[in-house]
Formats: sequence, structure tokens, C-alpha cells
Amino acid sequence: MAPLLSSPPRILRATARDRAAVSWAVDPALVAPHLPAGLRPDTRDGRAYVRLVGVRLAKVRVLGLVGPGLRRVPAVELQALVREEAPPARRGTMTIQAHVPRRLVAWGARGLYGEPVAVAPMQPVRRERGDAVEMTYRFDVAGREQRLRVTATEPPSPPSPGTLPHFLRERPWRYGVARDGTLLRARLERDAAPISRAEEHHVTVRWAAVYGEPWDTLDGREPAAALVSPGGPLALRWRRRGA
Repeated sequence: MAPLLSSPPRILRATARDRAAVSWAVDPALVAPHLPAGLRPDTRDGRAYVRLVGVRLAKVRVLGLVGPGLRRVPAVELQALVREEAPPARRGTMTIQAHVPRRLVAWGARGLYGEPVAVAPMQPVRRERGDAVEMTYRFDVAGREQRLRVTATEPPSPPSPGTLPHFLRERPWRYGVARDGTLLRARLERDAAPISRAEEHHVTVRWAAVYGEPWDTLDGREPAAALVSPGGPLALRWRRRGA
């Protein structure tokens, strides 16, 4: 094991809440053009996976400091599940496009981690009805409201190894691209939070207008999984260059 002092410092700390993720199995050829050298789509039974994720970040601290507007930050991201081509073939996610309501957050994600983040008005709404928890993320892009909503009724539990939810969740790395095209890698640290399968899901997104023409293939497509997690503490370490 490498000495603790060799690890990059933790740049961001936060508490993730009400994480909703809807995932689709797609042709790897849809994902590959969006990846820099050193990454490839992470596949399961020959299929790549992308997911639309909504999350509320609370108690956000950057370098131990709380900036203006950083106490509560919702975000919606279209992510691709990826792995590095060279051993040890680390697994993680690559953000295709993210939206947040705060300019400072967007600037920080772009500058520090090379992630494509845009600013959009956003409203997360959490509702509880008996045993059901409904989480909705609304964000305005391309002149219209886009919406991600999931409803879970079962109590959350750890996913079993070898299952699709386990494959989707085990993503300890986040990847971005520096201005010179170099791959950036950052370690994402968080507890193995339990998850629930969503009983209902509703995604109303103008895919071509929000994420680009190739993603219109997701319009009306049934997802492979819709998962909800209560979340928990997380930390993101300083990024490193290269695969």
C-alpha cells in the first residue's frame, strides 16, 4: 500500500442526498466518441451504460472552506460508465454534460476537474407519501423544463455482487479532460450507501437539444435500471494527469 502522504489532498467534501439515477444500456459506439485517449466504455454483456443522475449536495466545502451559495447544490449529470484501457483498468464515470444552478460551482468543476458543466435554473423536489419517496429534479435548458423523477417504495439495501445495480454503483473514479486533451483522474471516496430500485420513473428530456443529436436515441427508450439512494458523505481528491 502506498504511504498515506502520497495520496492527493481532498479538495471537496460534501453530503450527497436523494440521489436518483436512471441508466440505459447502449451501443458502445455511442459512448466511445466522447472519451479521451486512455478510456473506453465499461461494458457488461457487450453493452455500454450511460445514466442520468440527479443529486443534492449539502454541507459543501472546497479546501475546507464554505463559499457563497455552496451550502446546498443540486446537480443533474449525464454520465458514461468507463474504465481505463491500461492496467489496472480502473473503473469510474465520465461526465458527458452536467448542469448546476451556481456559476461558481460550474467554474470550479470545469477548471479543477475538466468536467463539462453548464449553468441552468434547477429545482429539486422531495415528497414522501407513506412508504414511498418521490424525488424530482427539474432543470431549464433549451427554453424548456427538463425533468427526472423516480419513486421508490422498498427500503434501501446493499446491492448483491454480480448484479447490475452493483456494476452500476461501483465507480470509485471520476474522469475529466484538461485543456490540452490530457486525461484527468480523481478518486471519489464515499461509503457504500444502500440503494432502492425505483418503482416508477419518469424522464422528460429533449435529448438532442440538451446533450446533442446522438443522444436522441434515448428518447422514449426503457431504461435498464432506475435506482434511488439516500446518499451519504463523500470526498473528491485532487485530480491527477494521465492514465
